[in-house]
Amino acid sequence: MSNETKIPAELFQLSGENVRKAAEKGLTQTREAFDKFNATAKDAAGSLESSVGIVAKGLSEFNAKAFEAIQSNAYLTLDFLSSLASVKSPTEAVSLQAAHAEKQLKALTDQAKDLSELAQKIAKESVEPLKGQFDKAAKAVKIA
Repeated sequence: MSNETKIPAELFQLSGENVRKAAEKGLTQTREAFDKFNATAKDAAGSLESSVGIVAKGLSEFNAKAFEAIQSNAYLTLDFLSSLASVKSPTEAVSLQAAHAEKQLKALTDQAKDLSELAQKIAKESVEPLKGQFDKAAKAVKIA
C-alpha cells in the first residue's frame, strides 16, 4: 500500500476562461504598476531638473560673488601700492604694510564667510526638490 494522497485531475485542468481572466488580471496589474512607476519617474525627473536649475543659478551667483571678492582685493592692493609709493620713511612703510595686512585679513575673512554662507544656501535649496520627491515616494511606498 502507498501513503500517497491522490489529487483529483480536475484541479489541474484550467479552462480557457480561467486562463484568460488570469492573464487579464496580470496585464491590468502590470499596467497599473507601470503607470505608477512612470508617474514617479516623471516626478523624479522634474525634481532633478528643478534641482539642477537651482544649482546653476546658485553657481552663477557664487561666481559673481567670488569675482566681486577678487575685484575688491585687487583694489585694496592697488590702494596699498599707491600709498606705498608716497611713503617717506621705512617706519611709515611698515606702518602702512601693517594697516594693509589688517584690512586684507578682514576683507578675506568677510569674503570667506559670505561665500561659505552662499554655498550652504545653494546646497540647501538644491536638495529641497529632491527631498520633497523622496518624501512623496516614501509615502507612496507606505500606501502600496
